[in-house]
Amino acid sequence: MAFVDPRVQERHGAAVGSIGFFEAATQDAALAVLEPACTWLSANGVREVWAPFNGNPFYGVGLREDRFGEPPFVGCAHQPSTYCSYLEVAGFIRMTGYLNFEIDLAGDTWRSQPIDVPGVTFRSASRRRFRDEVARFMSLHNDAFRDVWGEAVVSAEEAIEVMTRARLAIDPSLFQFSVVDGSDLGMVLCMANVHEVIAPQRAPLTSPSGVWKMATRRRRAKTVGLLSVGMLPELQSRGIGTALVTRACAAAARLGFERMEYALVAETNEASKSTAARFGGKLCRRFGVYRKEL
Repeated sequence: MAFVDPRVQERHGAAVGSIGFFEAATQDAALAVLEPACTWLSANGVREVWAPFNGNPFYGVGLREDRFGEPPFVGCAHQPSTYCSYLEVAGFIRMTGYLNFEIDLAGDTWRSQPIDVPGVTFRSASRRRFRDEVARFMSLHNDAFRDVWGEAVVSAEEAIEVMTRARLAIDPSLFQFSVVDGSDLGMVLCMANVHEVIAPQRAPLTSPSGVWKMATRRRRAKTVGLLSVGMLPELQSRGIGTALVTRACAAAARLGFERMEYALVAETNEASKSTAARFGGKLCRRFGVYRKEL
C-alpha cells in the first residue's frame, strides 16, 4: 500500500511518501508491487519514499531485522528475513530504525530508580472512562514526541478506534498519568505481550475471538511491553519520565511479569535510549526503515 500522508510531509518539511502493509512471497512479487507503488507516488509529487512506514504507530513501523523465528512482539512489525533483500533489490537503502530494550523485572536495577517527584502526583487510568483516557494519552503523546523522527500526529479518533479494542488487555495500573497542578502532563502505557498466548491460536487481535482470548489469557503472558512514555516538553528533564517507568515496572512486577520490553525507541532518540540504560535495558530487537529517492 502506497500513500501520501500530509501530516508526515508537514512534520518533515519534505515531499515524502510511504509504503506500508507490505507483503510479498517472492522477490519477483515484491518488485511487482513496489515498482508501481513508487511510480504512483512519483506521479503524486513524492520525491522520497520510506518503507515499511505505515504512518501510524499503532500499526507497527519498520522492518524486522532479527529474532525471525519468534512470534511478533505486541505493537511491533513482523516480517520474514527475506524482506530486507526484497527492498534492496527494489533500490531501497536503510536510513534509520527502531530499537527494543529488555528490562529484567526480577532484577534490582529498576528498583534503584526514583518513583516519586516533588510536586508531581500519579494516577492510574480509569477503565470506565477509557475513551477519554485514550484521547488524553494521544494528545500528550503527540506533544511529547513532536520532535522525534518519524512521529506524526495521530488524532484522538484514530487512537480510540484502535485502543478501545485492547481495553480489556490493558491493566489500569500499567496505564498511568503524571499530574501537576491538577492537570495530566505525562503518561506511560504498557500492555501484556498477548502474542505469547494468542499467536499459537491464529486469532487476529481485532477479531471477536482474538479480543476474548486477549482478555482471558493476558495473565499467562510473562512479558509486558512499554509502548509509550513521555511528558510535555517543558517538563522534560525533571525525572518525571523516569518515575513513570519505575511505576510501570513496579506495577508489572506486582502483576507477575518477569520482563519488560521498552519498544520502538527511535535510533535517534537519545533521551529514551538513556532511560532504557538507567533501567538496565539490554538491546533485544531491531527494526529498520528504508528509503528510496525517486
